[in-house]
Amino acid sequence: MKHLAYVTAEIGLTTAIPTYSGGLGVLAGDHVKAAADLGLPLVGVTLFYKRGYGLQSVDSSDQQQLDFPLCDPGDVLEDSGHVVKMRFEGEIVRIKVWRRWVRGRRGHGCPVLFLDTDVDGNSAVWRPVSNLLYGGDNLNRLRQEAVLGMGGYAAVKECGYGADLFAHLNEGHTALFAAAMCAELGSVAETRKRVHFTTHTPVPAGFDRFEHSDVQRVLGDLLDPKIALLGGTETLNMAWLAASLAGHVNGVSEINAKVAQPLFTAKHLKDLHVDAVTNGVHFDTWVSAQMGALYDQHLFGWRDDPHLLDNITSVDPDAFDRARRRSKCDLLEYANGQTQQGFDPDVLTFGFARRMATYKRATLIFRDLDRLLAIGRGKVQILFAGKAHEKDTEGKALVTELVSLSHKLRGELRIGFLPNYNMWLGHMLTGGVDVWLNNPVRPLEACGTSGMKAALNGVPNCSILDGWWAEGCVDGKNGWAIGQQWDTRDDDRDAKALYDTLEHRVIACYYGERAKFRRIQMAAVASAPKFSARRMVLDYAVKYYGWQHARAHLPTAEGISGAYVVV
Repeated sequence: MKHLAYVTAEIGLTTAIPTYSGGLGVLAGDHVKAAADLGLPLVGVTLFYKRGYGLQSVDSSDQQQLDFPLCDPGDVLEDSGHVVKMRFEGEIVRIKVWRRWVRGRRGHGCPVLFLDTDVDGNSAVWRPVSNLLYGGDNLNRLRQEAVLGMGGYAAVKECGYGADLFAHLNEGHTALFAAAMCAELGSVAETRKRVHFTTHTPVPAGFDRFEHSDVQRVLGDLLDPKIALLGGTETLNMAWLAASLAGHVNGVSEINAKVAQPLFTAKHLKDLHVDAVTNGVHFDTWVSAQMGALYDQHLFGWRDDPHLLDNITSVDPDAFDRARRRSKCDLLEYANGQTQQGFDPDVLTFGFARRMATYKRATLIFRDLDRLLAIGRGKVQILFAGKAHEKDTEGKALVTELVSLSHKLRGELRIGFLPNYNMWLGHMLTGGVDVWLNNPVRPLEACGTSGMKAALNGVPNCSILDGWWAEGCVDGKNGWAIGQQWDTRDDDRDAKALYDTLEHRVIACYYGERAKFRRIQMAAVASAPKFSARRMVLDYAVKYYGWQHARAHLPTAEGISGAYVVV
């Protein structure tokens, strides 16, 4: 039977499993869930990080602190009974395979294999290799990718999925899976027939690179030197290696594909075309309980046919308003418990939550405090959340600035920073705020899936025209564009455009005629089906996986009930 290995360095299935840091991992989890809903024979491959990415708190000096408690895999995963052995750095490394089943809405199961080297018999070097997500030095990262790629390929075969195997590589961290496949097939051409590669990275610095001497040290004869050179002669660029061994390559939005294209500069990749498959989100995971119940009652079957959400205007407006209000009140009850800021459900509430990277410009809205207070005092409140990597000094500084501003502006503008951003908090925020704010430096936003989750819940976006919003925005109808399609960074220009949009369009609309703001909320819902994980996975299945008739064989929504479940 044909199987597809979906290989990813991180995956967000539930908050119980600490194997994700942000959008890349959550996207991977949504991909597997949608594949399970659609009945595709997919098997996920990833690492198990016993100490995850860190639990975030903020100390009395407004500094981010991260704790790394141990999560025992036996508490959240099942033992597959399989152990594979690989020779890395001249020693035998044992890789235990844990498993978690993702069951789709009709009961189809997609297994996710979690690889773990913290087992008896391994050396002190290899036991802690995968303890931390994106942890350790560059050599440790190479070891992690060796386990994920080479070890992952061996694990898929050991678990019985390797007879007719294809692979989808999610980011360059996974390139060695294709290299292992190539070693067995004995041909780059044959490997390309079986491998697809997705790149998310918009800048060259985002690609993992390793010294060839380190690669030789860790992998030995597991990697043919000729194959290694496909990743570059000076260093091994893992994204280049993945692209070289893949039959197709895509970026995760139309803009991202265009930005990624010139990053593949190796001579043998001169004919490479980076296609675009815009990301999507798993609706069952990200719809709020209140909005999901509303859709179930008035738009039955929408979970299997998302385009039924196009009919959102047929829903009783009072019922829509009540569902939105309950979602908002639930969020603000939590936010007040965390901040004691007195967030008011009658005040326009913005949400900004994402990884604390500098290009996302979490503090842009504070660039001109006098103007912000002039237009927002008594009319605006903002909730922030986001986590910085422990080695990201600039990202941690953003957290400190946001927390400090929440204290400084108390009494003038309600600002709340909610610590320990995770899937649960992301679900609360995207379902509960009134407007979703996003102001990255264009064109560096790969996609921005949090905005899709907000739209699903009737939360309009107010965003820079980057990533998915450049495709989904109908300005003034389903949300608002900030500024123009500027591809040069100018924080003063963009802050002015943000203030102009807030003052003259968003705030005026929210406090104006209720029916007008509701129309924008409903239009946001109607825009969501184009950005579902179901659509995304079907695009991959038809264009790249070889299931050209996947759409034609989908069952109808009649009589279907229940939801996906991770067991």
